[in-house]
Amino acid sequence: MDKFKIEDLLNEDLIFMNLKAADSESLLHMLSNELQTRGCVKPGYADAVIRRERIYPTGLPTNIMKVAVPHAMEREFVLEPRVLVAVLDEPVAFKEMGDGVRDVMVNIVFLLAVCGSSHQLAILQKIVGMFSDTDIMTDIKQAADKTALYQILKKHLSD
Repeated sequence: MDKFKIEDLLNEDLIFMNLKAADSESLLHMLSNELQTRGCVKPGYADAVIRRERIYPTGLPTNIMKVAVPHAMEREFVLEPRVLVAVLDEPVAFKEMGDGVRDVMVNIVFLLAVCGSSHQLAILQKIVGMFSDTDIMTDIKQAADKTALYQILKKHLSD
């Protein structure tokens, strides 16, 4: 494969709207189970993500919507690289990236099941770059359903 494309990571079936979760750990277990059911990650992925989140939190207090970008440190849990997107019905607390102390009440989670190739890193940079774009984040917030959200993400993350 000469170039990694966002279509290879993003899938409409892995976009969830109006999810409810008591806390970030139960949310990460629920989302990881979705990836595991689809054969994208191995058992233990959720625990690996939670372990990393405790050491290197990923909550970002961005404008429009607060975001978290959890992922595992260990690459061996990933069978098929994917990005799962979950828009939450009610915000869930994640610790703030770089601070690790303050809570960020997150509205949307991008759970990354990636292996760390340079193409994937470029896509991750695009995802994180998207968070500082007020217009894109407004579009994401206003997406009526997962098809609309998928189209918005595909448009802004494709080359």
